[in-house]
Amino acid sequence: ELKEEFTRILTANNPHAPQNIVRYSFKKRAYKPVNYVDQMAIHFSLNGNMIPKDSDEGRRQSIRLSIAAGRLILLSFLSSEKAPVETSTITSEEAEIKDEESAGDTQAAEEEEAEGSGTAEVAEGAEVEEPPPPRVKEQKLANQFNFIERASRTLNNPMRERACQSEPTPCKDFSATANQWKIYDAYVEELQKIERSKEKEKPKAQTAKKEEEKKKGRKLTSLELQSDDITKISKAAKIMERMVNQNTFDDIAQDFKYFEDASDEYRDQQGTLLPLWKFQYDKTKRLAVTAISWNPKYKDLFAVGYGSYDFMKQGQGMLVLYTMKNPSFPEYVFSSESGIMCLDFHNDHPYLMAVGFYDGNVAIYNLKKATSQPSYKSSAKSGKHTEPVWQVR
Repeated sequence: ELKEEFTRILTANNPHAPQNIVRYSFKKRAYKPVNYVDQMAIHFSLNGNMIPKDSDEGRRQSIRLSIAAGRLILLSFLSSEKAPVETSTITSEEAEIKDEESAGDTQAAEEEEAEGSGTAEVAEGAEVEEPPPPRVKEQKLANQFNFIERASRTLNNPMRERACQSEPTPCKDFSATANQWKIYDAYVEELQKIERSKEKEKPKAQTAKKEEEKKKGRKLTSLELQSDDITKISKAAKIMERMVNQNTFDDIAQDFKYFEDASDEYRDQQGTLLPLWKFQYDKTKRLAVTAISWNPKYKDLFAVGYGSYDFMKQGQGMLVLYTMKNPSFPEYVFSSESGIMCLDFHNDHPYLMAVGFYDGNVAIYNLKKATSQPSYKSSAKSGKHTEPVWQVR
């Protein structure tokens, strides 16, 4: 793998240059792709002040410089008044420059050669008219990217000290010799203190017990009085509750008595089932309904037994009695340790009810008694069943 060669071809084409430029051609009246794409990528460009000699601007500058140099030579000659050989050379140079400037200045040149003073005046006049341009010293451009000349200093924040002082903890010097009798005395003092405290607590506990007994007696009397008052009101409250429920469920009661379905004519007297009431109790939500029995005397009252058909997971049971006069809340509620499997009312004594449990027990509930416990119940001593009781009568 290391010996493999990978060839890469480097080209002068710009990878960022667009390859698919399309322009509209008015000649052919259609969009045509552009064949030539500029591949040049300019990385840096700087406008300078240098001019090529061959250009027009370069030629003009060279002519101006030569004219200025000629004038300076002439002035130096007039001021020094040197040998005639030199004058002849200067005058010849001056004549050449003047020929370049204009062809019609030949007469002025002859007058200058004949009369030296006249030439000086003419030169002075020319100097006054067109003074030579002063040479400006070229300023060297400072490097913008050179930061050596620029000095900078960062501010250092001064260090600050913060300290806090707390109050010194109180100290005390203590010295003693621990002998055997001192240790014994200390233990004896401690035991005496414990005995005193126990003696003080005894009378307090006795008085507290007496007070509790008195309070209990008072509470019992007050509870009995309260229960008497509640029993007086409970009957009136029950009648009121039934009246309110009958008003709220009036439509259902009317349907129950006088409902006639028009579709019965087409069903060959097969009646329609209409759900009227739904009896619920919050504490029986997770339990299954295992038995239902109607009371033989009170036609509006029926008992419902709650248990569980999941025989691996058995829990508590509940016996609930509902009445049609109050479908919102049960009339009687009895809870049991085991799930109820069956139940039945007594024909001659409708307030007595037999109940069979999952654990094999059989119990008899008396609706006249206000207690939640059954009046009679079998036990292991009296010989209960070993398996669930499936039916009672």
